[in-house]
Amino acid sequence: MVSENLVVDTPTPSSFPDLHSFLSAEEVPAGLIEIQHQGLPLEILNVPADSDTTLVCFHGAAEKDVRLPWFLGQGVTAGLPVNRIFISDPSLRKSTELNLAWYAGSKEQPDLQESLADVVRRIVRATGGYNLVFFGSSGGGFATLALSRFFPTSLALAVNPQTSISRFYPGAVGRYMTHAWDMKGSSMAELPASVAHDLVPAYGAGFDHTVAVVQNAKDWFHIQNHQLPFLEVVGDHDNLFMLMDRWGPDTGDGHTPPPKELIRACFEELATCRGDWRAGLATAGFQTDTTCQDVKRRVVDTAPAKAVSDN
Repeated sequence: MVSENLVVDTPTPSSFPDLHSFLSAEEVPAGLIEIQHQGLPLEILNVPADSDTTLVCFHGAAEKDVRLPWFLGQGVTAGLPVNRIFISDPSLRKSTELNLAWYAGSKEQPDLQESLADVVRRIVRATGGYNLVFFGSSGGGFATLALSRFFPTSLALAVNPQTSISRFYPGAVGRYMTHAWDMKGSSMAELPASVAHDLVPAYGAGFDHTVAVVQNAKDWFHIQNHQLPFLEVVGDHDNLFMLMDRWGPDTGDGHTPPPKELIRACFEELATCRGDWRAGLATAGFQTDTTCQDVKRRVVDTAPAKAVSDN
């Protein structure tokens, strides 16, 4: 994956000594913003466009060649008539051994999810782009689902997302607990209550915003461990939409995002629907059939003819 780290040569960022000074600032600067927060920097790329719609992008697991801060999604969103906010996960600054932290925080920043919501809220207040779309894939999809909950009229566009951190691969979870929290093992039972790490019960308790899940029908690990448990509690919700198809090579684990052309087409619809997420998603091809049975049916319907006949 290309890191799209397009701002590494940006001049000195606009710096704030703490979160309060940023939130209380009279003006929110465009460009690179660095906010010192409990010992780690919150690094944000703010690209206003005088739009009523704002796109907030999160990254997933970082490849070895990624340089921080990492602002993924600049290429696929370039030229869209929307304000854009890119956020680099501050927990990755703690260790070069840590490449995925789900924007769920760390020992230094146990309140990270709420802090990032405050940052987004302040930027949106400055730009007036109150039609909010959160976007991310895989671990960034988890962050999308987690952060969008703070904004009742927003849209979460999550690609192949994790919905519970502890249900991800134990090695990645263990690295996160070790390097972000200085805890051994992969149990999250001792994390502070401020950390939303299992979104299944969180969403099961109810939600007001709109959720659109893009899921590769070949990604059986995520379907079994993340999508189906999530849909078991919210699968018939009126504000839930789904787009499932088969993307990428037939080999591997299937955890492949859709082509950038498809994501770009989704963004173009959402950029112009003026917050009518239902209409924008319908035009982009999303379905309202979102139960567990619908998922299983979609897996079969998108399978190659030979695979179906073999079964």
